[in-house]
Amino acid sequence: MTSTPDRFLRRKTPLSRKSTLGRVFNVTRETWRLSDDPQAVAPETEAVVTGRTAADAADLAREAAEAHPRHGFHKPSGSWWGADETHFHRYVVHAGRRAHAAAGVLVVSGLLGLTALALARGRRPKAAKRR
Repeated sequence: MTSTPDRFLRRKTPLSRKSTLGRVFNVTRETWRLSDDPQAVAPETEAVVTGRTAADAADLAREAAEAHPRHGFHKPSGSWWGADETHFHRYVVHAGRRAHAAAGVLVVSGLLGLTALALARGRRPKAAKRR
């Protein structure tokens, strides 16, 4: 059986890893329950910090991982990780933002709004047929 950190860290991250200059680096925490299969269960994702330099973001990711009883750095994925009794956390440093996730939220919100509007209006009585 694969060790616990490797089975979570092997999962590909959807975040861009293109190199960029300036204060455009973010740290995202991806969290799974230790009982989850990371290939089948998407992680809970939360932005830890945004708009930092690469060095600041890397330092904050390391410090966040070190706050857990078990922690380390996974060289192949370039991610810091930390684990407690029930959860596994991966801290990913990446450039830019996840525009596709924000766009998805906007689309879903719009569809929910249209559905609520249609329900609020209720069904209109059918117009009488003309002869």
